Amino acid sequence: MKILVISDSHLYENYLENVIKEFENQVDLLIHCGDSSLQKNNRLMQKFDIAVLGNHDEDDYPVYTTYQNILATHGHRFNVYKGYEELIDLCHKKNCQFCFHGHTHVPTYQKHEGIIFINPGSLMMNRGSYGYGTFALVDITNNHFDIQFLHHETYQICDQTILEEGIKLLEEFKKLV
Repeated sequence: MKILVISDSHLYENYLENVIKEFENQVDLLIHCGDSSLQKNNRLMQKFDIAVLGNHDEDDYPVYTTYQNILATHGHRFNVYKGYEELIDLCHKKNCQFCFHGHTHVPTYQKHEGIIFINPGSLMMNRGSYGYGTFALVDITNNHFDIQFLHHETYQICDQTILEEGIKLLEEFKKLV
């Protein structure tokens, strides 16, 4: 199953529309991990199979949802700046092997207690030295997966150093909260 994962687009409808147009026919599932800042009935949000509530969303999106062995959430209600303990518990309860989330504006891939955590970063703009937004393409086949983080305008695959920088940023956030 091929999945387009987007988060934190924050009213940047032009980026959102362009990414959807480019990839919607190449994937099986479209997930928005919150902070679209758009209503559920918005024509772009209607394209998503799954969309969850972010801390900047006002419509009645769910806080999290599950699909097969995937849990999708924004993360703000699960304290992702402090770590994944709360989401690990929820994933275990819901029997999910994958967790897609947003909120931090930092693209990351991590594995904790057998659960794969993927944050596509912010489609609008990420925190970090490189100054652009990202999204993710995830291919899950028989519980194996491949992930690519892509630039929000050029669609080029992001360099590994961006992910390494993201992990360092998250460690700094943990010290601050």
